[in-house]
Amino acid sequence: MDIFIGVDGGASSCRVRVEDAKNNLLGCAKGGPTTIKFSTEKAWETILNTINLALVGTNLQLSDVHCNFYLGCGLTGCELPAPCEKFLREAPTYFKKVILKSDAYAACLGAHAGQDGAIIIVGTGIVSVQIQNGNMTQIGGWGFPHSDEGSGAWLGMEAVRLTLQWLDRRLDEPSELLLMIFEKFDRDLTKLVVWANAATSTQFAEITPLVIQQLQQQDLLALKLIARSAHEIDEIGKALVKYTVGNKPLPCCLCGGLVPFVEPYLGTELKARLVACKGDAVNGAILLLKKNEVL
Repeated sequence: MDIFIGVDGGASSCRVRVEDAKNNLLGCAKGGPTTIKFSTEKAWETILNTINLALVGTNLQLSDVHCNFYLGCGLTGCELPAPCEKFLREAPTYFKKVILKSDAYAACLGAHAGQDGAIIIVGTGIVSVQIQNGNMTQIGGWGFPHSDEGSGAWLGMEAVRLTLQWLDRRLDEPSELLLMIFEKFDRDLTKLVVWANAATSTQFAEITPLVIQQLQQQDLLALKLIARSAHEIDEIGKALVKYTVGNKPLPCCLCGGLVPFVEPYLGTELKARLVACKGDAVNGAILLLKKNEVL
């Protein structure tokens, strides 16, 4: 029996889906963080534990010699070659084949059900992947703060920047958003500055809910920040076309926590080619196997 296992692993969680050769769902489960650039050993431990959890009730075990287990992984951290090579070397021998790609690649593959297309993921970070004729193009996703423009982390950082300008009296425009951010740090400038100088992308992204809250209240600065985020996403959309064979735009999916708030502010050019996702990264991880003709 051929068994296909898809894994979508990131900094917050790991999701597993198990299918047979006829695309029947056998099991699924969710586990903990899976980031190979920090520890491939812990990544494998989490993945295997989550697979075993997904197999509960299936009468299947990874040690079953009557099954061919194929593993497709879409993981964060794949931009670094060394952890990828180490992860593949450490693959347990009971997997007949292991394929590793980035979580963004798997998400794009799943979103278009294996067909050509693009995806822009707008969350704490921002990254775009386009797949055409088997070739992948990545735009953005090169790390914070030198990349990730338009993302949740970027929005939080820009909101803090405006708050500091306002406190310097370099910015006269009244804004409830800036007041709320200052209140978050107990109206203590030193506390805000110390935090901002050490904050990670995740911590800056924790400011973004305040931006969204004030966006819904029509705060002018919140509106401007979201419009700037939408502009950055539009620029990614334009860049994707430049990489497209024949310069004919491919269908594009948007996903991520910020999408519902930023999508209304996107330009007409990108909006015209937006389509709904047909699947997600864990579906894409299984498609990695089936498109590579592992059988």
